[in-house]
Amino acid sequence: MLKWLKRVIYIVLVTFFLAVGVFFAIRNPQLIHLDLVFWQGPELSVALYTILSFTAGACVALFVSSVAYLRSERQIRVLTRRYEKARDEVDALRKASITKELSVGKE
Repeated sequence: MLKWLKRVIYIVLVTFFLAVGVFFAIRNPQLIHLDLVFWQGPELSVALYTILSFTAGACVALFVSSVAYLRSERQIRVLTRRYEKARDEVDALRKASITKELSVGKE
């Protein structure tokens, strides 16, 4: 219905966050060493490490949510099959009941 409004809002939000990211990168040019327990990273800017960590977090969140989504889709397929089987069984019972009533009524 209002697809164009969604697109405009999306473009404005993406532009805003890109501008904030660029501003953050410009304002934080100092270099740091990332020292984790088993790995020592190269000397990069604070902004680059921050952007990399946000990107890694987004990828992990996307992976976890896609696993949950696929699990729910599988459950929907299973329940749909069970529903269709039960519906077919009810239809068969109704037809058998009607046929039985008609045969009893003829006698």
